[in-house]
Amino acid sequence: MDKLAGFVTFKTMVSPVVLQILFWAGIGGTFYGAFLLFTLEHRAWWMALVFGSLLTRVVFEFALLSFRTYDRLSEIAAALDGRKFQ
Repeated sequence: MDKLAGFVTFKTMVSPVVLQILFWAGIGGTFYGAFLLFTLEHRAWWMALVFGSLLTRVVFEFALLSFRTYDRLSEIAAALDGRKFQ
């Protein structure tokens, strides 16, 4: 029930999960494009496979970086809640 309450009150983020699904769709599209180039006997199919996969990974890592940063800042804030400041 806590997960539903966190979802409804926007304390649980859905975007990281959606971004992971989109990442795998992007990897699938990269593989499909490389396969299509391979079947058309284009010599750049291996470049599309390697650099397309790498570029997809980098783009989605930058997108997920803000969510990971938020998670870590939340952990730091929770750890500091019990401390008294002078």
